[in-house]
Amino acid sequence: MLSLLKVENFGLIRQAEVQFDDGFIAVTGESGAGKSLLLTAIPAVFGLGANQDLIGPFGSGFRIRAVFSLSRSDLLWDGLRQWGIDEDDVLIVQRDMSQEGRSTYRVQGQIVTRQAVRELAPKLIDFSGQHHALRLFESNQLLLWLDRYADLESLRKDTDLAYDAWKNAKAAHNALLTNTPSPEVLAAKRRELDEFNALHLDPEEEERLTGDLARLHSRHRLLESLQMIEQDLESNDSGNVISLLNHMSHHVTYLIRIDPSAANLGSLTEQAVAIAEELRVELSEWASRLDQDPGQLETLETRANELARVKRRYKLSIDELLRYAKSLEEDLTRWDDFEWQLHITERKLQEAEDEYFRLARELSQARQTATKEVSRELCRLVREMEMPGSSLLFGLESGDPTASGLDHAVILYAPSAQQELRPATKVASGGELSRIALGMAVMGGTQGSTSLIFDELDQGLGGQSAAKVGFLLRSLGARQQVIAISHQPSVAASADYQWTVVKVLDDAKVQSSVKFVEGQDREGEIARMLSGQSDQMAREHARHLLIRGKRRD
Repeated sequence: MLSLLKVENFGLIRQAEVQFDDGFIAVTGESGAGKSLLLTAIPAVFGLGANQDLIGPFGSGFRIRAVFSLSRSDLLWDGLRQWGIDEDDVLIVQRDMSQEGRSTYRVQGQIVTRQAVRELAPKLIDFSGQHHALRLFESNQLLLWLDRYADLESLRKDTDLAYDAWKNAKAAHNALLTNTPSPEVLAAKRRELDEFNALHLDPEEEERLTGDLARLHSRHRLLESLQMIEQDLESNDSGNVISLLNHMSHHVTYLIRIDPSAANLGSLTEQAVAIAEELRVELSEWASRLDQDPGQLETLETRANELARVKRRYKLSIDELLRYAKSLEEDLTRWDDFEWQLHITERKLQEAEDEYFRLARELSQARQTATKEVSRELCRLVREMEMPGSSLLFGLESGDPTASGLDHAVILYAPSAQQELRPATKVASGGELSRIALGMAVMGGTQGSTSLIFDELDQGLGGQSAAKVGFLLRSLGARQQVIAISHQPSVAASADYQWTVVKVLDDAKVQSSVKFVEGQDREGEIARMLSGQSDQMAREHARHLLIRGKRRD
């Protein structure tokens, strides 16, 4: 519910602060005083209309602030969490526009995008004015109204969910087709994997290969060193190590025979001889390995070149090549299963499509049945509002599949029986559109939490029709907040509350002033609406209208 509207420098309104209650609120005033301007500020705060041309002469820009009373459990808060806005009892929406035409939108003081506040609008207000095509007359909104009226919301929700499931299944199917390579690419990937497998890559091989090549490239120097060591160990000369050690061992044995306490010398000598012999054997084995394959160097160099070539080609290390080969193997395994996966996604897609169309057709049939009753009742209501010869039809046409079904909705209208039915938004006046909207609101189907706003609803109505409109507005106000500009005293007298807009001269500038009227002030305003002046007879009539308006409760 809209609880407060503050307007600054908006057209002729220098500053206005209007507090709204629930029920039916009438806004009255002389022609040109700024009544429509005041109500235009409500959708304008959501970015629906109003540009820099409406900046008044009292500043460099305009500001509009609307305060709504809400429940903390309202679903509207879900969409605001992305902006860091938490639930509260009130929602404050503000728009500031500069002379350059730039607008800044705020919700709870937090700057948001225009799109964000525009998405809030249909959840908070339903505006009908002469210069605004009533949002209710858009196909999606008409279908939403019809589904609420005919109690089809559960079927509509199922259709919406089925549409999402169909859309997701379609996306999964397309993704599978898009991300699967061509047969030529698959063949190339398999050749790559075969090449990697043939190489038998080993993450530790490169280090071993480097060491072996370094040793083999130094083979000549290694052999020279080996010969010198062998000569020192076991040459025929008497100065070789093993001969010297054996000679020492002979003398130590002689010492031990003379002095047994030198036995430890014998043990050490034996160990020295054994170590020298072991060294000679190990050198012999190492030398045999160095000599065993004359073509080993060529083999190792060929292998090193293979590894270097594949690393240059892919610009990857051996570890990275191994990971790439593994990913290739996984992709090829998955792609080998493509036909089966495609079969599964196609089956799911067909099932989702069939389910959507089943529900959508069921919803269409239920809507077609409901439109017959809707057309009769809506036609009856609008004819009671001084549109006696009019014809009206709630029409459904086949449309493209959407989340709301297969239907396109339109209100067809003809001012008289002699005229052809055409879309109401093309042939009906602003006042006629507002009366059709009022009829729909009275029938139900509107969102109970929204504020219904009517501009020029009763313009041109006669006494009995105006009284009927006033009664309907007051009845509707018992269910949800209704704000309407009224030209008819019988309509204004039916309101629960009344505000009036007047032109005043202040500081040599004309401006619009908005004030709440009650008691004698309200009698005076109703009297002015009756006769253009506030004489005793007009006041008596005004009191009579106000009393009659209350008796209708």
